[in-house]
Amino acid sequence: MPQTVALQVARYRPEEESEPVFQEFEVPFRKDWVVLDALNYIKDRLDGSLSFRWSCRMGVCGSCGMKVNGTPKLTCAAFLADQRPGPIRVEPLDYFPVIRDLVVDLTDFMRKLKKVKPWIVRRDEKPVAEG
Repeated sequence: MPQTVALQVARYRPEEESEPVFQEFEVPFRKDWVVLDALNYIKDRLDGSLSFRWSCRMGVCGSCGMKVNGTPKLTCAAFLADQRPGPIRVEPLDYFPVIRDLVVDLTDFMRKLKKVKPWIVRRDEKPVAEG
């Protein structure tokens, strides 16, 4: 099995391109790596200008959501081994304006999320001291 895998990453740098383009990177293949590990490898070792979001690395927050080979996924849960032999195509999510590279504008989404309130709302709010 090859020791590297190719990632085709969507790049959009408004100061350089009028439309998104794809740039290919060769990254080490490790069976325990997820796509987010490969993106961090690119940012840390190959091209520090690559822009993307991530936070918890645990499949909870959703900030690393991107399209991987055309399917929306959390890149912290998308193993490189499941995407082989490659190349692995990484793009921003559909239906969101792209700010830069893999970073999308979530302003409208966050506004709508507050209206929907997808969290538990208690009838009676108690002080923290009461448990």
